[in-house]
Amino acid sequence: MGVFSLTHLLVDFACFFVLFGAFFNGIDEPHLISAGFLIYNAVAFALQVPIGYLADKVRFSHGIFAVIGCVMVLLGVILPAWPWIKLSLCALGNAGFHIGGGIDSLVFARGRYARSGIFISFGALGVALGTLVGKGDLLAPWTIAVMLAVCTVLLLRFCLLSKRPYETTFSFTPATIKTGELVIYLCMIAIIMRAMVGAYNPVPWKSTVFLSLLPAFMVFAGKFCGGLLADRLGARRVASVSLLIAAPLLAFANEQIILCSIGLFLFNVTTAVTLCVLVSHLPKLPGLGFGLTTLALFVGTAFSFFIVMPEIVRPLLICAMIIVATGCIMLTTSNGRIKS
Repeated sequence: MGVFSLTHLLVDFACFFVLFGAFFNGIDEPHLISAGFLIYNAVAFALQVPIGYLADKVRFSHGIFAVIGCVMVLLGVILPAWPWIKLSLCALGNAGFHIGGGIDSLVFARGRYARSGIFISFGALGVALGTLVGKGDLLAPWTIAVMLAVCTVLLLRFCLLSKRPYETTFSFTPATIKTGELVIYLCMIAIIMRAMVGAYNPVPWKSTVFLSLLPAFMVFAGKFCGGLLADRLGARRVASVSLLIAAPLLAFANEQIILCSIGLFLFNVTTAVTLCVLVSHLPKLPGLGFGLTTLALFVGTAFSFFIVMPEIVRPLLICAMIIVATGCIMLTTSNGRIKS
């Protein structure tokens, strides 16, 4: 788990280093920059659905997808290529790595939420650090390429030496909604709502390096702790209470550093819950299940590229979207697991 989690941080770091460095500085037209970021999100997130389904069908070591993804990101960082090519390599590599690492976090979860939450959490740190370093041109590309190469070798060795299970083993006590397809749709709606909140809710106080990294750390901490808390206190209880407390903090106190930071932590506690509940209804297709969650993230984020939310209605809409997400989670989760 440690190798995949740290590589997750580095892969997202490298991708956003390229996005905010080589791509942003290599494209002159603002509308093309915006289009590039949208295309990156579409490839890196939506493409995980077919890649995940392919991984489920071939069923050889899923870590190979992570290795291939790392190599593609490495090429995107180091090749002296056209910015669009660098962006495309990073986006494709990101999708491949996430599927390999996501499946690993699910098939070794032992029926618990914690492992998936820990794996997912490290991406937030990578995005923030990569953005900061890319904007400031603080590292040479070859240093990042070397780190990616080391992680790639470690992943490859891990894949070759490990016998890997495939099916997931989540076994939760019945929730209010028991129909598998409906549970999947409701989980995706919850994720779309969360993604829209994240895209539309500004954090205006990021004026220093520390304050720029603080939101990312709170997102990381929320995802990291969310699965652990769900295992200990019950998924429905933890997810619903955290979202309901986060709603007013993000909607009405986003300009207050401490309150907004608490809101970001609580808001991200639910990440592992929706992922694991969704995948529990696709036990033989963990790659597809993981891909459906990232597709939902893309759909929710994409709205912000086309629709501007007026400030006057933002707080109420933020609250409404969080309440919808809370309702979906309460209908699809429970507070316990079936004892084996």
